[in-house]
Amino acid sequence: MKQKYQKLIQYLLVFGALLINTAHQVGASEKKASNNSGIVSTNLCIDSLVVALIGTKNLVAVSALADDDRYSHISEEVKGLQKVTFNAEVIYALNPTLVLASNFSSAKTKFALEKLGVNLRLISFARSVEDIENNIFILGKLLHAEHRAQELTMLLRSTTMNVKNTKQLIALQYSDNRYVHGRNSLISSIIRRSGFKSYSEFLGYNEGRYISAEALIKSEPDVLILDGNNSASDENTPNRYHPALLNTSSKTKALFIETKRWSCGTPEAVSLINSLSLEYMKLVGQTNAS
Repeated sequence: MKQKYQKLIQYLLVFGALLINTAHQVGASEKKASNNSGIVSTNLCIDSLVVALIGTKNLVAVSALADDDRYSHISEEVKGLQKVTFNAEVIYALNPTLVLASNFSSAKTKFALEKLGVNLRLISFARSVEDIENNIFILGKLLHAEHRAQELTMLLRSTTMNVKNTKQLIALQYSDNRYVHGRNSLISSIIRRSGFKSYSEFLGYNEGRYISAEALIKSEPDVLILDGNNSASDENTPNRYHPALLNTSSKTKALFIETKRWSCGTPEAVSLINSLSLEYMKLVGQTNAS
């Protein structure tokens, strides 16, 4: 009889241990399920790509600049989301299931997040339209949005101009700090995709450099692309450009484009390429007519 009681007690102890273990597993599963939508994006360019792919669903937090109209195309969409910098403590406290960061983000913070067991994925900065397509493909798989990624990729690929004009037209994007981006840059890639030849490519500049306004005026590009909406200086940046730049030769056409339109590699590049393509076609028509 005593042995029976001892065996019964052993069975009860084992059964109790199984119940406790099962409860822990269920609790862990429920916790994992409840956090399944915990995506944190820490870079404005990545924010824009994520929203283009899945909207704001599953997004817990985005970068600090995401709701700033001066830099962001998605400011309205992300108004209600938490904003974060690339800080390990802040990000870890959100208990994310996926953290997206740029390849040039702080190495120290990346190491800290990885040590904490955070699922961190790095997305490379786009230096060409092809890089945008690649980033969309990578994020499409990560976010289970492959179909949408395919749609956006097809949209980007549809912008390639079939240039048949014998006269090559040169376009130069000139920042207000006198910087000209090199051939190996997203800006030059967008310019080429729209039908123009980039000024940097024309001169053989693979990397960016500073150019004086005098040298720029003498070069007489077909199109001069300046920062901003129009020729008027912004309140925060008085005398943005030298007046001589706004009175270039009749050969050069000045266009004003907001910096945020090509500061990031996102599907927004499509509208910019289309706008520049229209300018290209207008100039080609004028050239052929003359």
